[in-house]
Amino acid sequence: MRGFHEAGASESRLRVVFEDDQVSFGVPTLATLGDVADWVAGLANIHDGALVAIDVKMPRQTASSIAPTGPLHGAH
Repeated sequence: MRGFHEAGASESRLRVVFEDDQVSFGVPTLATLGDVADWVAGLANIHDGALVAIDVKMPRQTASSIAPTGPLHGAH
């Protein structure tokens, strides 16, 4: 079984665990959940063992980087 590199606070990583193996690699900071789903599906297609777990580590974002800057339309 391959070792898992623990993700640092500013590092994005994906770990996919199968019954008999695991795969871990860095992912782009701007990766979406759709990107992650595509990567997991691709790995599952070429791997013989059953998928057991998926671990996604993304860096923390500051509150100001995700806070809305304008009016919220549709919010009452």
